[in-house]
Amino acid sequence: MLPRILLAALFATSAAAEPFSFVALGDTTYAPPADNRLYDQLIDAINAAGPAFSIHVGDTKGYGDCGRAFQESQHAFFGRFAGPVFYTPGNNEWADCWKDNRGAADPTQILALMREVFWSKPESLGGAPMPLVRESDELPEFAEFAENARWAHGGTTFATLNLTGNHNNQELRVEKYWREFVRREKANLAWVKASFAAARRAGHRALVLAFHSNPFDEKLRYEGGPFESVVRAIDDEAENFEGQVLVIQGHHHEFVIDRPLTRLDLDEPAVTRPSLTRLQVYGWPDMKAVRVNVDTTKPWVFGFEPVYAPQGSVSPNKDSD
Repeated sequence: MLPRILLAALFATSAAAEPFSFVALGDTTYAPPADNRLYDQLIDAINAAGPAFSIHVGDTKGYGDCGRAFQESQHAFFGRFAGPVFYTPGNNEWADCWKDNRGAADPTQILALMREVFWSKPESLGGAPMPLVRESDELPEFAEFAENARWAHGGTTFATLNLTGNHNNQELRVEKYWREFVRREKANLAWVKASFAAARRAGHRALVLAFHSNPFDEKLRYEGGPFESVVRAIDDEAENFEGQVLVIQGHHHEFVIDRPLTRLDLDEPAVTRPSLTRLQVYGWPDMKAVRVNVDTTKPWVFGFEPVYAPQGSVSPNKDSD
C-alpha cells in the first residue's frame, strides 16, 4: 500500500486542472440591423482569441419585435462563434416584450418560443457545441427551465440563471407575469443550490454563475424584491464554498470588476465574502467582450482582459434600457 502522503500527492497532481480562458459578453446589437456589422466584428475577434467557450449574458437587442424571426436571427449569430457559446436571456428579448417598442407581445409566450429556439437540446450553441446539464433534466419539478444550464471545465463549475433586468419580470400589475416570476424565482433558488452542490461533489475550487441583471444594485435590495432571495442564496452558498466564486452579469453596459458582497468590519478587522467576485461586462455601444483567464492552482483563480475589434460609428439608441 502506498504511503498516505504519496497518495495525497498523486491525487493532487491528477486533480490539478490546466489553466484555460473563456469569453464573456452581453448587451449586443441594440439597434439591428445597423449594429450587426459591429457584432460580426466582435465575433471575429472572439474567434481569433480562441477561448474554450463563450458566455453571452443576454440582451441581444434593444427595441424591436421579439418574435421568431428575431430570435432565429440571433441563433444564427451564435452559430458564427467557432467554439461553444452558452446563452442566458436578458430582459429586452423576452421580459420587456410587452412594451410597444418591443412588439407588444406576451413575455411568457416569448420565453416559451426562446426555449424552443435556443435550449431544446442538452448542449451549448456555437460551431462546436459542448454538452451541458439543464435544470429541466436534473430537477423534474422545474421541467420547463431548459435555459438554466450547468457544465464543468478545467476544474470549474459553470451555471446560468434566468435572472433579468429591469425588475426580473416581477410585474404586480399582471397576475400571469407575477406568477411567472414566483415560479422562476423558485427554480433559480433551486439551481443555485444544485450548482454549488455539484461543485462540492466534484471537488472544484471555482464556480461561475452567469445571468443578465445586476442583483446587487442597492436600490433593488429589499425584502420581497426581484432579486433578494437569489442574492441571499448565492451569499449563503458562497460562505460554505471553499473555492472562489465569480458572478458574471450585464445590463448596465459598463465594465466593472468588484466584490459586491464585501463589507468592512473595522473591529475585527475583516471583510465579508472576499471570495466572491463580480464581473459586469461591456455593453452597447461599447461593443467589447472580456476574456476570463482561469487557473485553479492559484489562490486568486480569475484574471480579466478585454477582447475587442476596431469599431466604427454606431446608430442612435431608442429607449433601450
